[in-house]
Amino acid sequence: MSNDVVISTGKTVRVGDFDCEVRDAGASIVYVDCFTENRLNNSTVCVSLGALHRDAANDPVIDVSTRLRMDLGFAQILHGVLGELIASALKPVDQKPN
Repeated sequence: MSNDVVISTGKTVRVGDFDCEVRDAGASIVYVDCFTENRLNNSTVCVSLGALHRDAANDPVIDVSTRLRMDLGFAQILHGVLGELIASALKPVDQKPN
C-alpha cells in the first residue's frame, strides 16, 4: 500500500455532467481500524472512524480520526466502490506462465 497522493490540487474529477477542480487542503493520511460511530439520522449516514492504540504499559485508547456525514445515495455509491476494491483485492493472482 502506498501513501502517494494520486489526485491533487489542479486536477479534475468528473461528477455527473460536471468537471470539478480538486482542491487539496493537505489532509493527512490516517490508518483506521475501528468504528466509533455508525448510525443513520434522517437519511444521513453518520460514520466515525478511529485508530486503536494498545500496549502493555497503558490502557487501550481509540483516537477518533475522522467523522463522515453523507446522504444515503452517496453511502450506496461508497458501498459499491468499497465492494469492488475488496473483491479485486481478494481475487487470486493470475499464475499462468507468460
